[in-house]
Amino acid sequence: MEDLIRSYYAAYNSVDSDRLSQLLDPQVELVSAMGTQFGRDAYLATYQFMTDQFIDVMEPQEIAVEGNSATVKIRDSLTAKADIADFLGQPIPKGQEMVLNLTGHYTAENGKIVRIEIVPQA
Repeated sequence: MEDLIRSYYAAYNSVDSDRLSQLLDPQVELVSAMGTQFGRDAYLATYQFMTDQFIDVMEPQEIAVEGNSATVKIRDSLTAKADIADFLGQPIPKGQEMVLNLTGHYTAENGKIVRIEIVPQA
């Protein structure tokens, strides 16, 4: 499971949606500040939105694995590629970095990620 999670972050940060897609179940569920989305295509649309708006680098700081689940403490560095009028309730000027400390809960089946829940760290 830890190898899958590390591969996921490497793929995410590579800005290669095909590479990322290979790690996701076709019916993956994503729960985040943007709501709940179902399916790999919906996930990849969100990924495309984020990487179009930001240089988005997610770094796992700590990975705790239990069976087919993992909890990951994440440092997410978002640098705006252009002025953004509203992201999480605030404007972000081009070039400004926003750092989010997040926790990701991942579930896998048959070597693919089937559920991702991303929440702010407590």
